[in-house]
Amino acid sequence: MRTVRNTLGLAAVVAITAGTLFALMTRDQPPVAPMPAPVVVRPAAPGLQWLQATGPAPARAPVAAPIVPLADQVDRLLATRDPVKAYAAYRLLDNCASFNRDGDRIVFDEDGVGVAVPVMRALSAAEKTHDAALCAGMTERMRQSRLDYLAIAAQAGVPGAAVAMATEGPFGDRTALETRPADPLVQQWKATVTAQLARAAGEGDLGVLHYLTGMRLGGDALFAKDAAEAYRYGLALGMIQRDMHGADDVLGMLYRADSVLMRELATDLSEAQRATAVADAGRIAEANRAKRRPAGEVQEP
Repeated sequence: MRTVRNTLGLAAVVAITAGTLFALMTRDQPPVAPMPAPVVVRPAAPGLQWLQATGPAPARAPVAAPIVPLADQVDRLLATRDPVKAYAAYRLLDNCASFNRDGDRIVFDEDGVGVAVPVMRALSAAEKTHDAALCAGMTERMRQSRLDYLAIAAQAGVPGAAVAMATEGPFGDRTALETRPADPLVQQWKATVTAQLARAAGEGDLGVLHYLTGMRLGGDALFAKDAAEAYRYGLALGMIQRDMHGADDVLGMLYRADSVLMRELATDLSEAQRATAVADAGRIAEANRAKRRPAGEVQEP
């Protein structure tokens, strides 16, 4: 019972940090529905050039740039035929779907970059005004089409897309995993998404590794509990975090083989299972390292 309680408590830690890590992983994606930069309108220059040196010209009130209609933004992104831009189109529409449903949405606070737990916050009054104007133009067809754009991005391996697919659920309805588990379409969706996640994890995608570690710890309608899988992905995540940020990295220490969480996970694993997990985690960490290696750089033997 002690082991179960400890593992559940640590699973909560994993669930909390999974969201913040995913926010960090998505901050480098193309900007989605940014607040337009204010345009300062200054008075016309006086007739005599030397008068301009007598003091700063009084600035008038900032005039916000006009908002590009939502449909136009989506069309421009899709016209590139770039999966990364398709993912940006999905995020743009998904943000609007959230705002239209709730009158607000959670955003990643850029001021939180660099801290152990990044800050997530609600929209400011100005951002709500912006979203209200932008998202009023979203139709039901546009809301549904966002899933098509997400599927394109996930198939291409765009970072963040596979986790978003898993979060959305079959055709945007995650309850279908429980209410229609025998539906061939649901089963096909599940097979596709789990394969995409496994591929991304094998390539060392940090967001996916953290997501799968948490899911395999707790289990849900998409993933059964699997201590061996959670152990393997957790070890890989810890190796990558320490490789990137040093031995004292918070997440790196959480997923060290000798941490409380990892010892609990390994309790019921055989020596062979542990050895396999360590070897697999090492290969995943190397795959991540290879992606971060500058082009043309050759690894030392």
